[in-house]
Amino acid sequence: MTKDKDNKPNDEVIIVTDDAGMQLYLSEKAANRLSWILTGIMAALCLPVIILAFMCI
Repeated sequence: MTKDKDNKPNDEVIIVTDDAGMQLYLSEKAANRLSWILTGIMAALCLPVIILAFMCI
């Protein structure tokens, strides 16, 4: 009989719901990746505004 010493506890699940009752279940790792992706998208969208601000100086 072998014992698994590498048994890791499951990641916590993050549940996002809206008013209509739609639910999204994300693991902590997936939520972290999604937050980094959304942060990168927002930074890319804001970059032209920052460039224009420096061009006007």
